[in-house]
Amino acid sequence: MPRQRIDYGPEPAQFGHLYLPADPVANPVPVVMLIHGGYWSADFHLNLATSLAIELARLGVASWNVEYRRVGAGGGWTQTSADIEAALAAVGDLLPAHASIPLDLDNVRIVGHSAGAQLALWVAGQRDSPVRPERVVAQAGAMDLAARAAGRTAGAALAAFFGARYEDAPQLYRDASPVHRIPIGVPAVCIHGAEDIQVPAAASRAYRDAAVAAGDTVAFWEVPGEGHNDFLARGSRSWDLTLRALLDEDPWSAPPA
Repeated sequence: MPRQRIDYGPEPAQFGHLYLPADPVANPVPVVMLIHGGYWSADFHLNLATSLAIELARLGVASWNVEYRRVGAGGGWTQTSADIEAALAAVGDLLPAHASIPLDLDNVRIVGHSAGAQLALWVAGQRDSPVRPERVVAQAGAMDLAARAAGRTAGAALAAFFGARYEDAPQLYRDASPVHRIPIGVPAVCIHGAEDIQVPAAASRAYRDAAVAAGDTVAFWEVPGEGHNDFLARGSRSWDLTLRALLDEDPWSAPPA
């Protein structure tokens, strides 16, 4: 599947790969922005989401798989969040200039895995963004960074990401946590493996409950027998449900069969 590298900023990690459907289209196609996970660390790269990006393009949408500054690659919360905002804005100003087919900029969707899900929900809640997504799909999302830090779960990774311990900057952690930012005004589907031991499924369930109570439209799909990284495996139930959540006209109308 051909791809185009597009730089959305001057820093080495400020780029993404754009994949387009191979067949000619007459009507504008939706755009899906993909945000990979990996503890916000430079040890992990956008290739984690490449297979999904290619599959989405094969299924008829434009996919925008973004890299961003991470801890160890010029990143931290300030830089990383700025990059995710810029990558989303690029959907409206940079991508149309590079695309050989028309893009439907009123039909932008975001999917993120793990740490990427935190970033996806966070940027979806930025109401002043020049591009507002039509939906967001959170795979095994880290929904409450404040609670994880307070409970000393992934505390070192979070301290490195924020440049401060939770005890010294609790509001900073809350401001970045999806569960503390509701309502975001964007429909979401939260998908989580029941056997996830890295980020328990209870995190997505709690987010759904709180977001719905605050007025957001949110579905929570728990996947029996699968864990944190099954989202990266083509043909897994988590993979198939992600495609459904991104591509179905109304994934909120009924739970998955």
